[in-house]
Amino acid sequence: MISTGQKPVVATHRMADGEYPVLHFFINFCKSEDGATAVEYGLIVGLISAALIAGAGSISSNINAVFQFIVDTLVELKPFG
Repeated sequence: MISTGQKPVVATHRMADGEYPVLHFFINFCKSEDGATAVEYGLIVGLISAALIAGAGSISSNINAVFQFIVDTLVELKPFG
């Protein structure tokens, strides 16, 4: 190891005045309400999407039944046979 003649820097979790910056950051982060509205809107959009997907499943089976009825009716008529 090459010596620079300086004392090595020791990383501490406490600042010179005795405060803990990581602890203050964590406390401020927990108290912060920034972004809470965006999260709430995201949850609402997610619930609406889930409801639409669930509704689309039942609607698609009804639409499929209508088209199947049309196909069966056209097959019975046999206009080209």
